[in-house]
Amino acid sequence: MPWTNPQRKWLRELQHRKGREKHGALVVEGRKAIAEFITSGWKPLLLATTGASLGPDCLEVTARDLREVSSLDTPPDSLAVFAWDDLDPRPDGRVLVLDRVQDPGNAGTLLRMADWFGVAYILHTTGTVDFGNPKTVQASMGSLARVPVRYATESEAITLLQSEGRPIVVADLDGTPPSQVNWSPNVALVVSNEGQGPSQAWRDAATAIATIDRAPSSRTESLNVATAAAMLLYEAHR
Repeated sequence: MPWTNPQRKWLRELQHRKGREKHGALVVEGRKAIAEFITSGWKPLLLATTGASLGPDCLEVTARDLREVSSLDTPPDSLAVFAWDDLDPRPDGRVLVLDRVQDPGNAGTLLRMADWFGVAYILHTTGTVDFGNPKTVQASMGSLARVPVRYATESEAITLLQSEGRPIVVADLDGTPPSQVNWSPNVALVVSNEGQGPSQAWRDAATAIATIDRAPSSRTESLNVATAAAMLLYEAHR
């Protein structure tokens, strides 16, 4: 059956940040990603598919119905809406801080890495892309369902980390090689906007600046933020 008019309006609103904030919900597309959310205990407000049912009360819709409400260029065969669920931080582990990371694909990849390395939580600071952004949800491949997220302004984030007694390691140029950084079990790693780099406030708060060495012949100005974070999280983990 096609969407009702109220459902269609609701789903279209959820493709935008204001709509997600208004309704306290997010859209997840793709059978595998939806299964990850359900397995992680999230309760769907709506399930719809063009294929085999996803569960009780799942709507049978057409590919055209999905295209009407999807922000993806090629929508998968299934869609779900979940009420936003704030997960409690894990009791132990490191923290990954996203400082004005604006690319939704990078943000989703960072969520996957945070899930892989078992961080206590991700700290989402003002200026970072909304994690409910459809491209972020898609790139996270279900990890958004499992990674605790806390939200703060820059000053609130620094105060929080310091109150928790966490060393703050900031990824930037002209710092210390990762192998020489003291990666304590409760360290907070800050990765920032690729074009602007970390703010002065983060540099002032840092207990160390971590710099990934590049070849002398390299003329590349910077690494992709997700690539740099993966290398540094691995160094911290090992």
